[in-house]
Amino acid sequence: MAWQYGQAQQRIRKLIDEAPEIDVRRFADEYMPLYEARKAVLKAANESVAPPLFDLQKGRAVVVDTVQIYIAITNYDDYRIEEGRETEASHAKALRFLHLYYSTCDRVIEQTDAQRVDFHGSRMHAVVLNPDGDEGRDDSLLKALSFIRDFRVVADQANRELADSDLDAVFRIGVDIGPCVAINNGNGLEQEPMFLGSSANHAAKLAYGDEPGIFLSDRARAVLDQPAVGPLETLVKLDEDVVKGMIDLRDEVTASSGVLRDPQVILKEWRDEITAKSVPDPTIPDFAFHYKEPPLNDIKFADLMPSSSIRMGLASLFADLSGYTAYIDNAIATGSIADAVKALYVVRQELQNVVEDDFGGRKIRFIGDCIHGVVAEGSRTETEPNETVAISLVCAGGLRSSFAICKAELNGIGNLGITIGIEFGPTPITRIGIRGERSVRLASSIATATSEKVQRGCDDDQIQLGPEAQKLIPVALEDLIDANGTACDLTHDDVITGLSLDTTVPAAPAYHRAHSPADTGVPRAHFTPR
Repeated sequence: MAWQYGQAQQRIRKLIDEAPEIDVRRFADEYMPLYEARKAVLKAANESVAPPLFDLQKGRAVVVDTVQIYIAITNYDDYRIEEGRETEASHAKALRFLHLYYSTCDRVIEQTDAQRVDFHGSRMHAVVLNPDGDEGRDDSLLKALSFIRDFRVVADQANRELADSDLDAVFRIGVDIGPCVAINNGNGLEQEPMFLGSSANHAAKLAYGDEPGIFLSDRARAVLDQPAVGPLETLVKLDEDVVKGMIDLRDEVTASSGVLRDPQVILKEWRDEITAKSVPDPTIPDFAFHYKEPPLNDIKFADLMPSSSIRMGLASLFADLSGYTAYIDNAIATGSIADAVKALYVVRQELQNVVEDDFGGRKIRFIGDCIHGVVAEGSRTETEPNETVAISLVCAGGLRSSFAICKAELNGIGNLGITIGIEFGPTPITRIGIRGERSVRLASSIATATSEKVQRGCDDDQIQLGPEAQKLIPVALEDLIDANGTACDLTHDDVITGLSLDTTVPAAPAYHRAHSPADTGVPRAHFTPR
């Protein structure tokens, strides 16, 4: 396994040739009539029906006005860390903690107007669809606020009644409104519905912070006739008493929509499923961990569950396309959505190919225009930290080099960049939440959170390492990475050339120098893991 320029270029050109033509539809006029017809057929056959936009075919993109909701748990680290460090017991408790709130979110969503988009670590992403455009924004926003209220009610009762008040969560919630492009990039247990656009991106940013409460964008505040707060959006929480009357009035007028069933009914159904052992009991630490010998690309999420979860030292990588949100917003405005979505399909698939095919890692998930992947090097019994950080840097260089080829081969993405965050640490990988195909795959640890955090702090085309990964940087790469763990414009060749000269750390023997058949005719060095 190794990244090679010629192979990557050939792979990207094939992806461009084979990428589906993007069928762009408007939600209300073109998508929903077909969805409702399909829903009727499936219900008549007693088959399950996915929520709107959840299982879109590849090549289908739907433009829809939305209310975007991000619910972040601000005290997650209280459960993930025990006496200042991560342990198997603390990871098990943290996963039980997430399982409780993922399940709460899905169970409430089943009874309200919101629908789940995705879960990622301590963040839950939901959406309320607005088929009526500007005229329906006030009602859609009140539906979203009703869902938030109901979620918090059931979350509190679930903690008290199902978890003996042992898994108390504090929530920070971001809300924005606006048009997005809905696509899907998955299937089966790896469904990846996502909403591309500034409203989804901005709601996530509003949920980022330690202060609990509901934080609305100025666009959402305007719908509620609340004053704008400008740059203080992340600091000024919603006065919930101001809108409580609006929500209550809406619930009274529209009793069939947005009104939660009795929370005790939801909790009784949950208890029945626990008794039947179809879902884990939140009060029992039944997570069982095992080590996974590298490579990681053969991990099957369908085989993972609380009683069979992976836990091991690994490197977490977050790679994000800088500038893509503005790019897709412009595409919505100018009618060039098909080109923007096709470019994203190609780029993301190539980034996944680099992580999995070239470096034996595993993609955990796509989060909008970001990919989260994990890599590891080691023996049958343990991870080798130095080699793992070395391979993560080679992988990061491969991601950047493949992205450069994508920019050369695709039209219209020349102004985009890529930023990458890396951190090393013990990390569980498993599947939790509501039953069946709606369960959630995740890798969640200090390493995954830190790799995302340092990626957020990158400028265009930077790679940033977290503090643990910095301690494991090969000596030969120290000139390429500054004292803060940051590297600018680092390519695959930069990394492997440095590592090929490194004989002072344990990482070096894991790789050997070779040549790739680059189409330029110039030999290119690459490394092959043991």
